[in-house]
Amino acid sequence: MSGRLLLAAASGVAIGATFSPYGGAVLPFLAFAPLGAALAACGQSPPGIRASSPVTLGFTAAFVAHGIGLYWMIPALAWRTSLAVPLYLLVLSLIGMLAGVACRGAVVLHRRWGWPLPLALAACWTGSEWAAAHIPGFSYAWLNAGGSLAWHPALAAGSEVLGARFLTAWTVGVGVWMGAVAAPWVDGRGGLRRIGHRGALALGLAVLPAVGGGVRHATLGDEGPEMRIAAVQPGGNPAEPAPDGGLERWLEPIRAASRDASPALAVFPERFIAAPLRALGGAEATLAGERAAAFAETLDFPVLTGALDVARAPGDTLWYNAAFLQFPDGSLSRPYRKTRLVPGLEGSGWWPRFAPRFGSRGYAPGRTTGPLDFGREKIGALVCYDSAFGETARALVRGGAEWLVVLTNDDWLDPAAPFRVTWAYWQHATHGRLRAIENRISLLQVAATGYTFAVPPSGVAEPWALTPGAPGVAVLTARGRRNVTVFTRTGDLLGPACVAVLALAVVAGAGPLRSGR
Repeated sequence: MSGRLLLAAASGVAIGATFSPYGGAVLPFLAFAPLGAALAACGQSPPGIRASSPVTLGFTAAFVAHGIGLYWMIPALAWRTSLAVPLYLLVLSLIGMLAGVACRGAVVLHRRWGWPLPLALAACWTGSEWAAAHIPGFSYAWLNAGGSLAWHPALAAGSEVLGARFLTAWTVGVGVWMGAVAAPWVDGRGGLRRIGHRGALALGLAVLPAVGGGVRHATLGDEGPEMRIAAVQPGGNPAEPAPDGGLERWLEPIRAASRDASPALAVFPERFIAAPLRALGGAEATLAGERAAAFAETLDFPVLTGALDVARAPGDTLWYNAAFLQFPDGSLSRPYRKTRLVPGLEGSGWWPRFAPRFGSRGYAPGRTTGPLDFGREKIGALVCYDSAFGETARALVRGGAEWLVVLTNDDWLDPAAPFRVTWAYWQHATHGRLRAIENRISLLQVAATGYTFAVPPSGVAEPWALTPGAPGVAVLTARGRRNVTVFTRTGDLLGPACVAVLALAVVAGAGPLRSGR
């Protein structure tokens, strides 16, 4: 294995570590340095030595990184299908190919048009991540470079201007700059390159977002009207599931947790009620719907819960993974239907009907993205994988949501089986924090077994309010939205721009690359 390939693999290990609970605030800026050094040295090999191609280097780095970050796919799916390992390898290969294209595109921009390599790879890598999240029928937005900065809100403040894609571009650019400075050492052509005036300017630009983020963070407060919410974490599937998910057994725990507070709402996780609340056609309540209505009436305040929804379509019956507000007076809100389906697990897009689905059923994607009416306020409900997409949360905020709530069913990561307690809990919680910072809005996540927590607009919060895997009720606080961020107004402009750069680089690099510039 060549030295450059080892450097790419080292970057993969470092990037993969940022997807863990131990990613920290420094590692994301260092992770791309080895890959940057390898790419900067491409085309500078001594005669007779075959250099690794940029595509190979990018593929290696991404395959290793996501192999580490997505290791949980195997224990999560192995108990459902024998195809868990092939599916895992397929996902890694697809991500690796996109990263390989990004690295080649960056080298093309650098050699042919003189782009600084850090800027070129920052744009191309960000473009590849955006493209992966928007492939029709197979959208993947789970792990992004720099995402772990969400746990360090002062460093993530740039997200409220350009969205979470900014964190990718920033961390990739800084890492590649450091690697490019060290590139001569990689080839044995001397020590570290002198930084010089341009290098000093680049370093200043790299530090500027951290300084600006720190200043912005210092001005943020968590003022605003408060709402108290009783979040119910069931702790896994009951031994004998009831049509209403076992609502009745949570009546006393909710009341006990609410003695020192007056919650305005109780929230249950995704698909807590694994049945429709209303009959096909929407006119009458089902048995599960009647029980949900009785529960809200007894509780004497509304309940937001995950449930199934069903609708007619020409020649078909469509099932949806949905969220509903059940009011004490018996009225039921319109559904929020999950818009982002997990390919293969829930079924979406072009996934063939005859192909195996690794979940319980195939769902149809929801089309409406508006918030749910809650008296004078609006609630932006997100269902599980929805929270990985900044534009989905933004649409709810643009629609008037005062705060966001993520309903998720993480019981496929069974806490009773130690090998199925994985980093996925932490990674999912990262998405919630990013959505809160992007829009400067309160966000709650209520999980079946994973992380149940509340994040204020500042982004500063404890990792969880209830011990992961343990059943319980926590009374959380949501604060009314006070600000409208640049990202909320404009959306993700950086992602499409980087895709355009990547496409341009792919076209420009259609022929073979010559050594040197």
